[in-house]
Amino acid sequence: MYLLGFDIGSSTVKAALVETRNHQVAGMVTFPDHEMDMISRQPGWAEQQPAIWWENVCFATQMLLKQTQVSPNQIKAIGIGYQMHGLVLVDEEKHVLRPSIIWCDSRAVGLGDEAFQGIGTGYCLEHYLNSPGNFTASKLKWVKDNEPEIYSQGTRFMLPGDYMVLRMTGETGTTIPGLSEAILWDFKNHTVASEVLDYYGIDRDMIPPITPTFGVQGKLTRQAANAMGLIQGIPVTYRAGDQPNNALSLKVLQPGEIAATSGTSGVVYGVVDKPLYDERTRVNAFAHVNHQKGKDRIGILLCINGAGIQYAWMRHQVARPGNSYWDMERMMSSVPVGSDGLCILPFGNGAERMLNNRNLDSHIFNIQFNRHTRAHLYRAAVEGVAFSFVYGMNILKKMGLNIDVIRVSNDNMFQSPVFSSTIATLMNSQIEVFDTTGAAGAARAAGVAIGIYHSLEEAMGVQKLDTVYEPSQNYGQTHQAYTYWQSYLEHMLERNIARSDSSSMHRQQQWLVSLQQKEAELSKTTLQLENQRKKWEKTIQKLNRLSDQHPEIAGLRKLSRELEEEVLDETSWDEFESHLHLLQDPFIRTLRQQYPGLTQQDLKLCALLRQKLGTKDIARILALSTRGVETKRYRLRRKLQLKNNRNLQEFIDKI
Repeated sequence: MYLLGFDIGSSTVKAALVETRNHQVAGMVTFPDHEMDMISRQPGWAEQQPAIWWENVCFATQMLLKQTQVSPNQIKAIGIGYQMHGLVLVDEEKHVLRPSIIWCDSRAVGLGDEAFQGIGTGYCLEHYLNSPGNFTASKLKWVKDNEPEIYSQGTRFMLPGDYMVLRMTGETGTTIPGLSEAILWDFKNHTVASEVLDYYGIDRDMIPPITPTFGVQGKLTRQAANAMGLIQGIPVTYRAGDQPNNALSLKVLQPGEIAATSGTSGVVYGVVDKPLYDERTRVNAFAHVNHQKGKDRIGILLCINGAGIQYAWMRHQVARPGNSYWDMERMMSSVPVGSDGLCILPFGNGAERMLNNRNLDSHIFNIQFNRHTRAHLYRAAVEGVAFSFVYGMNILKKMGLNIDVIRVSNDNMFQSPVFSSTIATLMNSQIEVFDTTGAAGAARAAGVAIGIYHSLEEAMGVQKLDTVYEPSQNYGQTHQAYTYWQSYLEHMLERNIARSDSSSMHRQQQWLVSLQQKEAELSKTTLQLENQRKKWEKTIQKLNRLSDQHPEIAGLRKLSRELEEEVLDETSWDEFESHLHLLQDPFIRTLRQQYPGLTQQDLKLCALLRQKLGTKDIARILALSTRGVETKRYRLRRKLQLKNNRNLQEFIDKI
C-alpha cells in the first residue's frame, strides 16, 4: 500500500509516494521544470490561476505513477501541503471568480494596518496573535472594496489547500490552522474571529465548514480521479500550509523543537504550548498541525528575506563561471572564522519584518583589496546569512521559545558545513539534517488519519537522519565574529531610523502646512457660502413681495417656498457648521493626530462624550438606538486601546 502526498507551492508542485510497509519514499517528482506563471498587473501584486495548480497536480501525479509503476488501487490516502495565505473566491456553483491573490501579494497591507488599529492592537495580539496584516482576510476585504461585482457573486472563500481539496473531492471546508493563517481564528475564545469579519463587513457564511486537519475531508470524485490517473474514492485525509507541513515533516511537534529552511528566503519555525505573540509583530503565530482545544500547539514563524538569494547572487556575480556551491564551500573552508574581518549584511531582498520592516539593503564592510579574496567573500556571505538566522532565533528565545534542537532538510543552505556549524555553535544546539521533503511529510501525515500510523511521532520518526552538526570548539572566535557583525547591523539600523525620522519630521511639517492651508480654505468657503446664503435670502424676499403684488401668478409663491426649503434649511446648515467646528476643534485635532484610525463618527462620539451628554441624548443626535451607542462606545474603547479597567469618560476628559 502507498500514501500520496503533495507540496503545492507557488513555483512548482512536488508529489511523493510513501510505501506503508517499509515507510520509505518510493518515488518523488517535481512539476513543472520551470516556475509556474505569476500574474502581476501592478507593482506589488501577485496572482495565480488556481486551475494551473490543479493541472500541475494532475501532471505530477501521472508522472509519479509512471516513474514508480505503482497501481492506483494501491494508494490508500492523500495528504496536501500548500502555499499559505492565498485567497480563492468561488461562487455558488464552486467556480473560481478571479485569479488567486497569493502569499507574496502586498496590495492589502494598508487595509491590514488600518484593521490592526481599528480593532485594537492589544485585542488583535491577545486574540489572533497577529496583526490582520497582509493575510487572507485583508485580501478578501480588498476584493470587497475594489471588485464589488465579483465579491457579490462569491459564496465561499478558501485558502489554496482548501481549493485543492474541493477539486479532488467536491467538498468545501477549511481547518483551524488554515483559519489562523488567514487571521480568522480567535485563540482566546476558540472560535472564528468575528471581530475581524465585522470590521471588514464579511459575512460569516463565506467561511467554509471547519474540518479536522487529520481526518477524512472527502473522497476523490470520478472526474478528479480520471484527471489525476487515480481511482474514485481515495480519501483526502490531511491538509496544512507549507511551513507547518515542513515542520511536521521534520518531526517538529513539541515545545523546544525548531524547523528551519534557507532557500531564497529563510524561515525559522518553532512550537510553543501556549498562545504567544511578539508585541512588535516581528514574527507571526499560527495554529500548528497538532493544535487542539485544551492542548495548544502554536507555530511561531520568523522569516528572513535576505538568505539564500544573497549566496546565489555571490555565485552568479562573483564566482568564476562553472563554479558550483561545493567549489565555493571548499574555497571558503580555507578562510578562518570571521573571514579576516570582512563582514556582509545580507538584507538586500526587501524590508525585513524581524528588523521592524526596515529595508537596509545588503552591505559589505572592511574589504581590503590586498588581503581579501573570492574565498573571503564566500565565507563572509555565508556567515552573514548564518548570523541573521542567529539574530532571529534570539528574538524567538526572548519570546520564551526553547531551542534545544534545530531540524532541517538537506536541500538548501543547510547542506553547507560552514553555514550549519556556525548556527549550531552560536545557538549551542544540534542541527539535524533529514532526507525528507514536504510532499513526503504530507503523505505520511495522510497515513495517521487512516490508522497506518498510531501517532504523528511514529509517522515522522521513520525518516532518514543524514547529518548532525554539533556546536564546534571555537565558540569564542565565532561569537566574536557574530558580535562584530551585529555591531554593523545596529549601526545600519540607527542610520536607517535616523533617516526615517528625518523623513517623518519633514512629512509632518508638510502635513501641518497642508492642514493650515485647508483650514484657511474652509474658513474662506464658509464666508463665501454665508454671503451666498444672504443673497438667496434677499432673492426669496423679492419673490415674496412680487407674489403679494401679483397673486394671479401662482408659480411665484411655489418657487419661493421651494427655494426656502432648499437654501434656508436650518438642519443642513447646522450639520455643515457642526462638521466644520469638529475639524477645527483642537481637541479633535489632538485625537486625529494620536489615533489616525478614528472615523468621523468616532470623532463625533468623542466630542459628545466631552460634553458629558447621556446615552439617550447621544443616540438622538447620532440617529442611533441606545444599544447602537453602547456598541459604538465599545468599539471606540478598542480603537483607543483602553484596558478593561480604564474609564472612557476619564480618558476623554484628560485629552
